[in-house]
Amino acid sequence: MKNLLPIRLLLALGLTSLIASAPARAVDEGATASVQLSAPAKPATLHIDMPWADIRIVGVDGDRVTVESTVRQKNAKPTRNDGLRRLDDDVSFELTEHDNVVSLSLAGDNPWANHDAEFKISVPRAIALYIRTEAGGDIGVHDTSGDIDIGSMNGEVRLEGITGAAVVSTMNGEVRAIYAKAPQKLVSITSMNGEVVLRVPADTKANVKLRTHNGSILTDFGEDVLKTKSEGTGGNYHGPYDSADAARIGADAARAAADATRMAVRMARDVAREVERAVKEETEDDESAPTPAAPADAVGAVPAVAPVPAVAPTPPARPAHAPRAARAPRAPLPPITGGKLVSGALNGGGVDIKITTMNGEITLRQSK
Repeated sequence: MKNLLPIRLLLALGLTSLIASAPARAVDEGATASVQLSAPAKPATLHIDMPWADIRIVGVDGDRVTVESTVRQKNAKPTRNDGLRRLDDDVSFELTEHDNVVSLSLAGDNPWANHDAEFKISVPRAIALYIRTEAGGDIGVHDTSGDIDIGSMNGEVRLEGITGAAVVSTMNGEVRAIYAKAPQKLVSITSMNGEVVLRVPADTKANVKLRTHNGSILTDFGEDVLKTKSEGTGGNYHGPYDSADAARIGADAARAAADATRMAVRMARDVAREVERAVKEETEDDESAPTPAAPADAVGAVPAVAPVPAVAPTPPARPAHAPRAARAPRAPLPPITGGKLVSGALNGGGVDIKITTMNGEITLRQSK
């Protein structure tokens, strides 16, 4: 039995990396859950933080947040036709509300293993949205007027019929945003690898900054409406950041580092858990099986496997008790410099519109 131990350890150590490619089994029936805002007349926030999920949010009239999902709600035990009951915790979701902050998250023994979770969410139109997917998943938001703050690692982001501030940052994925009314707050979109398309009404007044390293910058606004200047910065571009910009960028960099550390810790814990389980199973097998006699030409015993060191917990990137509804959307992480920069004024200038991509085309169009 002992000669199987290295193989089991290799399988356990490779489990985390295989999560990204191996699809997880979806729960057959899924679930629907709903919560009501404590104070419907006051600002509210929906906070979503998940490893991986496809999320579609639609603004509706009312004071409730309703979630339809392909995974079950927490503590809901499925009934099996074979009469067996499950002892471990399957991946599930948890929906809570406290002081007008609605939180949606995944729960279970290994939320990272569930890659096909889907959520359809209806929200009050004015609710603010704070969404993070740490590994991937497509995100869609439709017909809302609250501020939007989205951070995604991999996946498409589509915003349609929005009117509030929009701060979107994704590593790999296209971003498409359509404003129903002229934006009155910051619009900031960053994609490391992906096309960005922004549609705003013809009467929008804005100061624009459009930057890309590999891709074109396009618009259908006339030269008399959108007056721009272009500069090829080549290397790193150190623009005219004011003190507020510098402080925001520094804070964003610290948050990005904390998020990366938290992800690494979670992955390390998964590996440690699987290694411990494999070692425990091997030990139980050894105790129940007779010990074979060592051959005469044995070269030595199998070396012992060093235990996996415990991983220290990582403090949260931001206080859990902080009132998210009172926060303004943060800037993208981190800012991309260099490349081609086009800046100017739309209809004489106004709200800031900033679009940046490392590899992709940028299109600023008029809403139809």
